[in-house]
Formats: sequence, structure tokens, C-alpha cells
Amino acid sequence: MKLKYTSVEQMKYKNDSLSYGLILLGLLANIFYFITLYENNGEFYYTLDMGFSVLYNLIFMLLVFLSAENIKTYNRKYAILTFIIGILQIIRIFVYPARALESSSTGDISLTQYKYNLIVIYLSLSGGLLIIGSIISFIKSTILKQFVDGKLVFDEIER
Repeated sequence: MKLKYTSVEQMKYKNDSLSYGLILLGLLANIFYFITLYENNGEFYYTLDMGFSVLYNLIFMLLVFLSAENIKTYNRKYAILTFIIGILQIIRIFVYPARALESSSTGDISLTQYKYNLIVIYLSLSGGLLIIGSIISFIKSTILKQFVDGKLVFDEIER
């Protein structure tokens, strides 16, 4: 990848709005998941598992927003954290939505196949956006770190 001196120099003064936006969109997709899963009624929601799920969602949303704010300023540690959270979003597809669909057959919860598919799409979208945003952020922050440390070399013509 060929980098221009001026574009890397500008990174010191501009925020990483692409990664920031992708991560906030991932957070929004999780909110849609949260609303779709919890809008149903039944005894399924009064279990310890669902209490843990609600707590996880609250912590997830706080961590993702904190990460987005730090990623905006090219913080590599938060790019790694966001990548891990994105992977956890993908793993979540196989936990609560599957359990909710199984409980719908016993009548504890009214989750249709359509809503199950919607939940899977929201979680996939959320995880995918978080992973893509974190990878872009990690690459950009690595380039900026190398530039600041003087390890990034440019041709005289490109300056």
C-alpha cells in the first residue's frame, strides 16, 4: 500500500471517523437485536440466563461506546478490544437466539422464525461492523504510530 506523507501527517490532527462510524452502527444493530429479543413476553425472561443476558448487553453497549470514542483517536488497544467484542457478538448467535427459539416451541416465549432470523441478522451485522471497524482502526493506528516513531519512510517525490 502506497501512503502519502501528507495523508499520514493529517491523521495526527483528524479523527478516525470511518472506524468510529462503523462501530457506532454495530452498536445500533445490537440495540435492534436487544429490542427484538426482549419485546416478547413469557416466563423465559424471568430466568437467571436472561438476567445475565441483560447485564451482558448493558456492559457490551458501554464498552463498545467507550471503545468507539477511543478508536476515534487511533488507540490500538481499543481496536483489539472491539475486535474481541465483535467475535463475541458472532458467538452470541448460537446462545440466546437459539435458546429463545427452542423456548418458543414450549410456549414460554413467542419467537417466530421470522424474528429469529431478524435477531441472527442483527447480531451478524453488529459483529461484522465491529470487526471491520476494529481492523481498519488497527491498521490506521499502526501506520500513525510508525509515522510518529519515525519508522515510516516516504520517497522524496511523494512528500
